[in-house]
Amino acid sequence: MMVGSALSPACETVNIGDVSYKLKTPKSPELVPQNYISDSVVQSVIQHLKWMMQKDLLGQDVFLIGPPGPLRRSIAMQYLELTKREVEYIALSRDTTESDLKQRREIRAGTAFYIDQCAVRAATEGRTLILEGLEKAERNVLPVLNNLLENREMQLEDGRFLMSSERYDKLLQDHTKTELDAWKIVRVSENFRVIALGLPVPKYSGNPLDPPLRSRFQARDIYYLPFKDQLKLLYSVGASVSAEKISQLLSFATTLCSQESSTLGLPDFPLDSLPAAVQILDSFPMMSIKHAIQWLYPYTILLGHEGKMAVEGVLKRFELQDSDSSMLPKEVVRVERLVDSPAPQAAVTVRIAEKEVTIQVPAGTRPINQPCASDHFIQTLSHKQLLAEMMQSHMVKDICLIGGKGCGKTVIAKNFADNLGYNIEPIMLYQYETPNFVVFSRIVLNI
Repeated sequence: MMVGSALSPACETVNIGDVSYKLKTPKSPELVPQNYISDSVVQSVIQHLKWMMQKDLLGQDVFLIGPPGPLRRSIAMQYLELTKREVEYIALSRDTTESDLKQRREIRAGTAFYIDQCAVRAATEGRTLILEGLEKAERNVLPVLNNLLENREMQLEDGRFLMSSERYDKLLQDHTKTELDAWKIVRVSENFRVIALGLPVPKYSGNPLDPPLRSRFQARDIYYLPFKDQLKLLYSVGASVSAEKISQLLSFATTLCSQESSTLGLPDFPLDSLPAAVQILDSFPMMSIKHAIQWLYPYTILLGHEGKMAVEGVLKRFELQDSDSSMLPKEVVRVERLVDSPAPQAAVTVRIAEKEVTIQVPAGTRPINQPCASDHFIQTLSHKQLLAEMMQSHMVKDICLIGGKGCGKTVIAKNFADNLGYNIEPIMLYQYETPNFVVFSRIVLNI
């Protein structure tokens, strides 16, 4: 099955197999997702895209359900990019209220205004609304979602009433648009769609979906990519890594996501992070695979004795036990800013196994400090090694530092930021933190 497009002067059509979709020119092109579709899309993802296109043509909302990870969101964004659909996005939590979906009241120049939120904007403008974390939705927002999904209706706080396109067009036959506007009736676009993303409950924690809400969607199970597709993806990322090592790594990760491992109480392995690990191994072929696994799956910290023994047994089964300390990164030799790069980047040279390897990583806008240049921080050998590992991870992913109280997580994070010219914005998180959304170019978490 292939994804293709047929272009003509009058229109543009996207074809997935025998399903065709006629594209429309977006009113706000900046709201159309970009750079989610890769050059080679695996067959399992194409099957999901075809199914979503079929439901979209039928005017049905969809619910993508599957294990934690970015795969479901990525598939939704790939479909919207493929069909050039504008998107409105909201991440649901237990603190999400009706006003987060409908309207918020804001004061400007001493006057209160109602500002439309994502669901209202998507309904009136004909966009696609992505609801992520549906299993976290509290009972107070379910009636709002139910009425919007089933009847395409919603009563707004400012007195307006959203009405489905079919009912609105029937009223328009007997009344003028001026009369409907005076009655504050707003037409919901026939192009309005909802894509919900959620986890299967009760395997994962969350609120089980009510049958009325569940019946509003056409659901599809988005499980991890098949072994063959995952292997093809990892081969393309790690050209310098041997095929045997990649196969062993993927077999180990797949085993920890099996039903047997779940029965033992082992947490799922983050399969979606495997390309990042293979990319690091591609740049550092002398590095131990077991060490890369411990970055993605810190079982020695997360699990008890029985869990550790179970993971060690899987490592031994796939011959991934070999972990020579000489193959670990030792220190950062130097950091140099790349002048000709369009985005701020730096060339970082890391010493590993008596060799020096230079990699390119994102950088900040402040002046770059060389390692060990700070007068307020005296590095030990373990600090030098940790900083080198952080540079390796920074090449592909965000970083989470885990350690006890007072072990120096904040200090090493500040030193890391100084080496790459980043500004630091500390945020103290508590158990009942409210969902404030902050965008970072790279994130270092201290836990």
